[in-house]
Amino acid sequence: MKQKYRAICESGISWNTFRIGSLSLLLLSVIYCGKATAQNYFQQEVNFEIKVTLDDQNHLLRGNEVFEYINHSPDTLHFLYVHLWPNAYSNNETALAKQLVQLYGKEKLFNDPLLAGSIDSLDFRDNSQKLHWHFLKDQEDICQVHLNEPLKPGDTTYISTPFRVQVPQGEISRLGSSGKSFQISQWYPKPAVYDKDGWHPMSYLDQGEFYSEFGTYDVSITLPENYTVAATGELKTSHELQRLDRIANDTIQFDTLAEEKVSDLPGSVKFKTLRYTSQNMHDFAWFADPDFHLTTQTILLPESDRKVTIYALSTDHQAELWENASSYASDALLAFSKWIGDYPYSSFTVVQSKLKSGLGMEYPSLAVIGEANDAYSLDEVITHEICHNWFYSSLASNERLYPYLDESLTSAYTARHMLEKYPDSKLWEIYIKNETLAKFLNLDQQHVLQAEEYYWLSQARNNLEQPINLAATELNAINYSLILYYKGARGINYLRAYLGDSLFDSAMNEYYNRWKFKHPQPADFRLAIESHTGKDLDWFFEDFLGTTKRLDYKLERLQDQKLLIKNKGELVSPLVIAGMKDDSVYFEKWIDGFDGQRWIQLPAGNYTEVKIDPNHVMPEIFRKNNNIRDHGVFRKADPIQPQLYFSIEDQEKNNLMFFPSFSWTRENGVMAGMALHNGFVIPKPLEYFIMPFYGFKHSKLAGYARMFYTVTPFQKLVRKATFSLEGTQFGAPGNQNYQTLKTGVELFFRSSQQKPFVQSIYGNYILASDLSQLNREEKPEQNSFVQVGYHLKKRSRINPFILHSAVEYAQVYQKITAELNYRLSYYGEGRGLDFRLYSGAMLNEVSAASLYGLAPAGRSGRELYLYQGFYPDRFSAFPSTFWSRQMTLNEGGLVSPVNKSLGYSDWLFSLTLTSSLPRKIEKLPIKPFLTVLLNDTGGEHHDNPNVFFEAGVKTGFWNLIEFYIPLFISNNIKSEIGPFKDRIRLVFTLDSFTQINLNQRSVF
Repeated sequence: MKQKYRAICESGISWNTFRIGSLSLLLLSVIYCGKATAQNYFQQEVNFEIKVTLDDQNHLLRGNEVFEYINHSPDTLHFLYVHLWPNAYSNNETALAKQLVQLYGKEKLFNDPLLAGSIDSLDFRDNSQKLHWHFLKDQEDICQVHLNEPLKPGDTTYISTPFRVQVPQGEISRLGSSGKSFQISQWYPKPAVYDKDGWHPMSYLDQGEFYSEFGTYDVSITLPENYTVAATGELKTSHELQRLDRIANDTIQFDTLAEEKVSDLPGSVKFKTLRYTSQNMHDFAWFADPDFHLTTQTILLPESDRKVTIYALSTDHQAELWENASSYASDALLAFSKWIGDYPYSSFTVVQSKLKSGLGMEYPSLAVIGEANDAYSLDEVITHEICHNWFYSSLASNERLYPYLDESLTSAYTARHMLEKYPDSKLWEIYIKNETLAKFLNLDQQHVLQAEEYYWLSQARNNLEQPINLAATELNAINYSLILYYKGARGINYLRAYLGDSLFDSAMNEYYNRWKFKHPQPADFRLAIESHTGKDLDWFFEDFLGTTKRLDYKLERLQDQKLLIKNKGELVSPLVIAGMKDDSVYFEKWIDGFDGQRWIQLPAGNYTEVKIDPNHVMPEIFRKNNNIRDHGVFRKADPIQPQLYFSIEDQEKNNLMFFPSFSWTRENGVMAGMALHNGFVIPKPLEYFIMPFYGFKHSKLAGYARMFYTVTPFQKLVRKATFSLEGTQFGAPGNQNYQTLKTGVELFFRSSQQKPFVQSIYGNYILASDLSQLNREEKPEQNSFVQVGYHLKKRSRINPFILHSAVEYAQVYQKITAELNYRLSYYGEGRGLDFRLYSGAMLNEVSAASLYGLAPAGRSGRELYLYQGFYPDRFSAFPSTFWSRQMTLNEGGLVSPVNKSLGYSDWLFSLTLTSSLPRKIEKLPIKPFLTVLLNDTGGEHHDNPNVFFEAGVKTGFWNLIEFYIPLFISNNIKSEIGPFKDRIRLVFTLDSFTQINLNQRSVF
């Protein structure tokens, strides 16, 4: 879409005039506050000298360290906190281990000696005088070192220690090794930051980054001579510089089929020592591999013409992608230097990593990159990590407390660079990689960066956002990615669009130059932007960053060259409107935010439609109310977008998706139909799924329909309210039909995002054909049922559970039930011992033959009086056909078909245990189970006890079709059923009605 931008000031008053008038006192106070802040600011200084040797056979580092600690604070210090982050890998009780369980379901990892890491052999001394030190309680990756003499303001101390690091296998986080490839980061004893808020000791985490003091580094690395090293800082060893030149000259092209790798040769017995130095850095990382190739480039920075050398080191792995890595880096360095300010260092290194713990990680003047899917993705990750040299390396905010100051800003600039560099790159090229399929799905025109909007909307429309400005430890795993990287980036670029590139870039340049090599905080960022632009940006810094207020403007009316706009959201922030004709933009106009509604005067022009934000620079949560035409009957109606099968919903169109459907039941025979839906990827207020069929056996209609309407209140006790309506009709014996109609509401309660619990209550009113009459081939009446229930779910990869309690009643019965499904996890997600505990009681006495009682065993189709699930042969008697063995395994949970012989219970308790197999054979599709049942009847034989049990195995395809085979059963079950083959039953869950989950039901 080509555009011609034209800035239009709504008020017609220039900003300069306004600034000279009513804001003069405000600007004076801003200048004064800025000076006061600068006067109170202090920053400690830590200068390192480290000598370390790599033992590549035993994966050990042996080193000695001396750091000079200069106290620039106004306080006298009696101790220092020192980070010992390799100890984060030392046992299963560290903060890292606990977080890995919570985030990824990786449990008891460090029982494996290959995955464990540590740092030891420490002996802290000050001028050869031993210092007392100790680990913090329950934090072995932090120690407190007590000084022999108080360190007064302006004083300096020199602290030394030997150390030894056991490097873990590179499966967990940033520090690790993989064969002869070593990724050495967060590896040496390192003092915590002391600033105006005091000490900031922090345990190492995978989600949650760092905060470190600036200083100088002088690091000497001794290792076998066949290794090539990439490191922060400048290499000072002349013979190694010459060697790198030779490697670069040899790297004419990458050969992914190299006959012989250096790492395949016998290990070197000779060692070399490489010396690196750096200034104005707050970390040092290095990466060693004998198989590195090297390409280099040199660029001149746009402001200073200073020369920067770019090094790209990679192996034969994904060699074709890495051919242009140095060019990707040079493009990004030049772009960010132009927009923010010159790159602060004299070189930059990008290095390929064999670690499996992430896409990339930044260090001062260096970025490590993991596996890439394609060239675009590699460029994007390199670009992102390079940008961290501004927002992390130079502007060293506390990433643990204020992660948006580096991740959101970096992601915004990454998106800006990628959009300018790849303006025509499409989403399908990265995610689908098949143009024919993309065209079929109507996804061939969407830009690749739209994916970020979709990711964010999936969380926002479910009312699950958290404020952007939270600490890393306060954000849950999903929001850490979606809110910081996507919504935060969209917000920064929204602010840029509002201010204009020139004003935004000059403000960011001022922020960068004012705080380069310092520790800016959120107030410093805000002060720099507001003081430079002269704008009151409360809407951005207070509301957009600090709350989850939603942006949703609606076009109400267009008449007489005036436009009525309504703010339906909570966020009062600027909006941009555009006059359009087809895809041509005739004007754009920014309007300051407002509450309620407002008439806006429009410029004259030959446009036929007005839109809010046609370029998607605003984080609008709903866009189907963003357009209005100047003529027509339905001037605000969005066009209908038909789509065969499926697509990602177009936010500005009414999506009508459809696909042919086929099915079979014994009563309907072969059925053909058409399924209609409006998409289920991105949540919407109204969602529907309709699947009508024509049954050829009796020439009758059948089918299913389901509709949801969802409301998401802002900051209320109820996070989401979902109203539902669904109905079914399928064939029944005697050339009849069974029918159901259900209407309901479910209220999801707001809970702490840090806690993995979801609570909801629901109520349903159901009309259903009388099943007993249908089984007798009588014309059925419609019975009514009421259900009220409560759900509590723990969303966790480890030890998840679901608790469900309900009351169900009709004219002839009332019953209450409770069910707990709990998994005791074995060594991570997806494996464990599943507990199912069920109890139920009838609140009035019913006949043992009544289907409404509590079933000891799984119900067959002819026992499900509410017609749940999809049953091809719902009304056949067990075991007359294959599909008559199908059951819904609920209530008592026995597999053996004893409901008819035992009768239905007035009360029962049951426990079912199902276990994963041991790790060595866990891939076999078999799980053993055991069920114990206690109820109020012993069956027809009065001397039978009322305790039943069965044990067996289930096999099949999980969540599709599972066969249950009871191998051992109690005698009182044997007396009620037939031979062994009559115990075997199945659960079939490929249900076209329930498996196509609408988003409201599948996303919490």
